[in-house]
Order: sequence, then structure tokens, then C-alpha cells
Amino acid sequence: MTSPTPPDSEPDSTQPALLRHILPVAVGGAVSLMLTIVTDNTLGAHGMLPASGDTSLSTGALMFVAAYRGVFAVLGCHVAARLAPEGQPRIRYALALGIVMLILNAMGAVSNWGSVPRWYLLGSIAMTLPYAILGGGTAARAIAMGRERAAREASRPK
Repeated sequence: MTSPTPPDSEPDSTQPALLRHILPVAVGGAVSLMLTIVTDNTLGAHGMLPASGDTSLSTGALMFVAAYRGVFAVLGCHVAARLAPEGQPRIRYALALGIVMLILNAMGAVSNWGSVPRWYLLGSIAMTLPYAILGGGTAARAIAMGRERAAREASRPK
């Protein structure tokens, strides 16, 4: 015999439960991917990076690429955590995206092993989960600050 579900714990009927959990991760990943593609193509079109397929990047250029891709990874994980359903641990969504990015970075490292310096490939793999933690942490902090601000404004005399 099952106990009845309290009315306030029923899932939102407008979205299937699985979609509510996958969508934040997918949107965060899309944000990170689109920013990376647009930046890579823009820098390549302006001659700041070599044309697509040319792997002769200097150390400085690789560090620059790693830096902006890291910022975009943090931003994508931040978005995933911000879009997480209410009441869920937001860091979980950032880490889920981080795991997806870790797998993709590992696949990229395998495919580019002989053409790109190893420090760049291994560094991109090693930094993926710290980026996810940072993005999820900033989202959780931003949400907490927003709630604190709302509570202060609600307690002000009118």
C-alpha cells in the first residue's frame, strides 16, 4: 500500500520530469559550445588564430585559447546551475555538464594527441571539473544573494 503524495510535492505537469533535469545541462552546454565556436571563428577570421585545421599555435596562443574556453566552461556550468529546478542541489547540474565536457575533452585529446602539445590537452582535461565546480558555486552564491536581498527588501517598512 502506498501513501498518498502531498499536493505540494507533485511534479510540474507542464514538463516531463526527465526533461526538467536534462534541459538545464543541455542549455548550459549549448551556451558554452556556441560561445567557443563563435570566438574561435571570429579570432580565426581576424587572423588572431590560424585557420581551421592548422595546428601550429604558439604557446601564448594556446594559453589564450585555454583561458577563454575556461571562462566559457565556467559560464556554461553557471547557466546549468541557475536553470536547475527549484529545490535541487544546483551544483549537481553544473557537475553533470562538467562530466559531459570531461568526456568530450578526453575524446578531443585522443584525436589531437600528436598535433597539439600534451600540456594543453591534459590541462584541458584536468581543469574541466574545477570549472564546473566554480560555475556551480557562483550560481549558488548568486541565487543565495538574490534571496537575501529579497528578504531584506520584504522586511523594510513601507
